[in-house]
Amino acid sequence: MIVENIFVEVSVIFGLVTLIGIVGQKLRQPLIIMFIATGILAGPAGLGIIQSHDQIELLADMGIALLLFIVGLKLDLHLIRATGPVALATGLGQIIFTLLIGFGIAIALKMSFLSAAYVSVALTFSSTIIYIKRHWQN
Repeated sequence: MIVENIFVEVSVIFGLVTLIGIVGQKLRQPLIIMFIATGILAGPAGLGIIQSHDQIELLADMGIALLLFIVGLKLDLHLIRATGPVALATGLGQIIFTLLIGFGIAIALKMSFLSAAYVSVALTFSSTIIYIKRHWQN
């Protein structure tokens, strides 16, 4: 599906996001997962809707900035001061643990030292985000 006009392209993407988001809510899935699924579906591996890559990238950057702004609005400085030292120690411990275990597994899979380092760092970031999300939901 090739769309010529950027306005139509963005409108089709928003419509697709809305539909997939509704399906995700009915299935009780997080919206972020549905947004990622929409990106895959709209991208070149899916329907190939996205033709204006620069404009869509700008839209994505604005979305991330807005998301970070909203997270900043919900932060409570008193809570951060109270839980800061414990959260810092727990977070650093979790990062070091995941880094070492990930590196060990990558080396056991016969990856090169550099590749194992990249894989372990990637695992550390992804698991830290999952940990933080679960920690703040409880």
